[in-house]
Amino acid sequence: MEIAFTIVLLILVLLFYFSNRDNNVNKWCSIAGFIFWLGVAKEAVLFNIIPYLHTTLHIDNLERYFMPVYSVCTWALYSLAMPTAVIYSLYFCNMSESRPEFMHKTKWLIYAPALLLSFYFTPLAFRAFQLSSLLFWIVYTVYNFIFVVLYTFFIINGVRIETDSKAKIQKKMVRLISLPPVLYWYFTVFPIHTLRITHLFKLWWGNAILLLISVIAFIIMAFKYGIMGLKLSGETYHWNSDMNLINKGAEYTSHMLKNQTSKMEWCIENLKAQFEQTDNENPEELSILSRSIATLRDYTDKIKRQSESIYLMEKPCKLKELLEAALPVSLKESLNNIQLQIDVPDGVFWICDKNHMTEAFLNIIMNAFEAVVERGRIEIFGEFDKSGMSYQLCFRDDGAGMDEEELKNMFKPYFTTKSTEKNFGLGLAYCKNVIEKHGGSITAKSEPGKGTTITIQLPTKKVAMSGSGRSDQDV
Repeated sequence: MEIAFTIVLLILVLLFYFSNRDNNVNKWCSIAGFIFWLGVAKEAVLFNIIPYLHTTLHIDNLERYFMPVYSVCTWALYSLAMPTAVIYSLYFCNMSESRPEFMHKTKWLIYAPALLLSFYFTPLAFRAFQLSSLLFWIVYTVYNFIFVVLYTFFIINGVRIETDSKAKIQKKMVRLISLPPVLYWYFTVFPIHTLRITHLFKLWWGNAILLLISVIAFIIMAFKYGIMGLKLSGETYHWNSDMNLINKGAEYTSHMLKNQTSKMEWCIENLKAQFEQTDNENPEELSILSRSIATLRDYTDKIKRQSESIYLMEKPCKLKELLEAALPVSLKESLNNIQLQIDVPDGVFWICDKNHMTEAFLNIIMNAFEAVVERGRIEIFGEFDKSGMSYQLCFRDDGAGMDEEELKNMFKPYFTTKSTEKNFGLGLAYCKNVIEKHGGSITAKSEPGKGTTITIQLPTKKVAMSGSGRSDQDV
C-alpha cells in the first residue's frame, strides 16, 4: 500500500510540474507536492523496502541508519509542506499580480515559524518527539491548522476572484484536484494522533484513493479542456508512417520509371531522326509520348519530394513574407474576380523552415483557389488563441466545401477530389507532415456549399513578436 501511494503521489507531482515548468503556480504546487511525497516515501522505505532488504539480503541495522533520514523527512512534511502549499495558493489567487512587492519581499517569512519551532523540535529528533511527546502533537496540530485554513481560503478565493471565464474553469479543476487530498491528510493525521486514537493511525493511507482519483481527473481534464498549462490530444495513426512507406515506394517507382522512360526517349529520338531523313513531319503521337514521359517524371519527383523525411532548418521568418512568397505571380495575375485578403499582424515571426513552410502555404492556397473556381473570396488571417498557448493561422474560402467523408480523408496520402493529371493527393498530407514536424497541428472545417477553413496552430515558443498592429492587404 505504501509503495502504491508513493508512486501515485509522485505521478501527480510530475504532472503538475511538467505541465508548465515556467509557471509559478505549477512550480510551487510541485514543490509542495514533492515535500508531501517525501513524507509518504519515507514510510514506504521504513515499512516495506528495509524489511524486504533485511529478509532477502540479510542486511542488518538498516533501520537504525535510516532513522535520521526518516526524522528529517517527517520534519519537512510537518513543518514545510503547508507553508509551501500556502505560497502556491497565493500564486493561485494571482497575488503576484495584484501585490507583486508583497509576494517578492514577504513570501519567505511564511517559513519563519517552522524555523523557530525547529530550535525546540529539532529535525534529527523528530521521530522521538513523534512517538513520545503530546506537546509535539498539540503544537503541530495548531501550527498546520493555521496553514490549512489559509491554504483553503486562498484556493477558494482564487476561483472566486477570477474574472476570465476560461481561467475560472481551469482553476475550479485545479481546486478539485489539490484541495481534498490536503484536507484529508491534515484531519487524518494531526487530530487523530493528538487525541491518541490509535486504531485510526493508518487512516491517512486512504488518501491514496483520493490521489488516484486526482491523477485520473487530471488526465481526463488535460484531454478534454486542458489544465495547468497542459493540453493533451489523442489521434490514432499508423505507427509505421504512411509517408515513409510512400517515399520508399516512390524511390522504387522512380528508379523503374527512369530506366523505362530513358528507353522510350531513346526510341522517340530515333523515330524523329528517321522522319527528318525522309522529310516527313513528326507525327503528333511522338509529341504525346514525350509529354506523357514528362508527366510521369513530374509525378514521381513530386511524390518523392513531398513524402520524404523532412529535415528542418529553422530561423525566424516574417509570417506575412512567407505568405506572399507562397503566392506565385501567375496566381496573382489569374485572380480576376477572386478576392484574396491577407490579415496578419505585421510583427509576427514564425521560427520555421522557410522553404517547407512556404511550400505548405502554397498547397493550401492553391486548394482554396481551385475550390472557389472563378468567383469568390479567400481570407488568410492570424491571431493568438484565447489560451495564449498557440498562434492560429486560418485559410478560409467560400468555395464548394466538402462533405463529412471528404473532410475525414483530406489529409490522407493520395486522397484528392480533383481529377486533373497535376493533382496526386499528396499536397495536404505533405502540409500536415510539415506542420507537425514544427510541433504544430493542422485541422479543417467544411460544409458543402459553405466553403472550407483550414487552421494551422503553432506553439507560442515557435512564434516571435516585433512591434504590433494589424494590416489588410488585398492582392
